[in-house]
Amino acid sequence: MDTRSALPSGNRTACALGIPCRACTCELRLITAGKKQGRISVAPGAHMIVQGRGTRSIYTLYEGWAARYRTLSNGTQQILDILLPGDLVGLPAVLLGGAGHSVRTLTAATFCVLDANRLAALIRMKPRLALNMLQARVREQERADAWLTVLGRLGASERIGYLLLQLRDRLDERGLAKGRSWSLPLLRAELADTLGLSTVHVMRALRTLRNRGLANLDGQRVLIPNTRNLARFAGYSRMRSTSERPIL
Repeated sequence: MDTRSALPSGNRTACALGIPCRACTCELRLITAGKKQGRISVAPGAHMIVQGRGTRSIYTLYEGWAARYRTLSNGTQQILDILLPGDLVGLPAVLLGGAGHSVRTLTAATFCVLDANRLAALIRMKPRLALNMLQARVREQERADAWLTVLGRLGASERIGYLLLQLRDRLDERGLAKGRSWSLPLLRAELADTLGLSTVHVMRALRTLRNRGLANLDGQRVLIPNTRNLARFAGYSRMRSTSERPIL
């Protein structure tokens, strides 16, 4: 049984409305006229979205980690994105009637839940939410474009280095990573599914990074002695940010 626990959500994490999560309960209750469904807590491996199916709810990851992934006809899986606190879940399944991917939790997790039928009314009441939604989707697309380039053009060790730095920066934006060491609650097989590599290649690449003094993954603890050196090795540059993190 997978017993990975959720990481603390921190104080800077924003909910799906761009409000600090510590305030989202009261704020959401106010602007949705009591239609907010509250929060749900789930175990690792819970499916929030199933590929090809619609959903009646939109979720914001409040605490924990999740993965957005696609299953191919041969049964293999490709993890498309790692979801962190503050990320939105379920919008394509709501707007398109079904998603081309699934979402499952990687750790124990808590989600804020919003009735999808209230989305249009919510945007009418808070027009800025439409802009926040667009900004969030643009950022996701930029990250997806960068990651597709990484998968197509970089070697195994560079891919891992890039992923570690990207996750570290995203955690830092949320106030969840400080210093050179932080938690990475991904199994080696999940890393392999994210990187498009076999588990053997992942282990070999991790050994290369460790031997070069660039990064060390000990269990689920990452240590990056010098981020500049690793960024130079992996060709990584931090994605430009906005003064207000664009969350729907």
